[in-house]
Amino acid sequence: MHDEVMEYLSFLIEDEEYGLNILDVKEVRGWSDVRKLPNSASYLLGVLELRGEYIPIVDLRQRFNMSPSVLGKTTVVVIVKNGSGQSLGIIVDAVAEVYQLSAKQIKSAPGYAKVDERFIEGIASIDGKHVVLIHLENLFDFDELQEVAQPDLLNEG
Repeated sequence: MHDEVMEYLSFLIEDEEYGLNILDVKEVRGWSDVRKLPNSASYLLGVLELRGEYIPIVDLRQRFNMSPSVLGKTTVVVIVKNGSGQSLGIIVDAVAEVYQLSAKQIKSAPGYAKVDERFIEGIASIDGKHVVLIHLENLFDFDELQEVAQPDLLNEG
């Protein structure tokens, strides 16, 4: 039986390591100012125009009900996409590693205290540490964020 290996980009939030399927990652970039959106969720910091596309930028720490990220020149934004090709930028404390994981290395995540388990794809044990694999589509409503980010809703002027 062939055990498929997938690659995951890991990142840190409050010294905890999390991972995303690398196929969902478009790019990793530094912080640049975003256009704030009125009446939006606290974790939605605004939108960034990137190559003609308006991308919602969210603070993963706030989405996980932690203290907000401190934004500055060392801030890291991971641009991700969902299965429909919609983009989203997530702010993380730091990018860590790229891991190659087989399905048997990933365990289910019952009762992981820091993050609601609906948002977790699984937990991988790597060299004695645990990496929580995030399920992006459950964590964010991409359709709703894209709707909020559309330029016609931004009041120019």
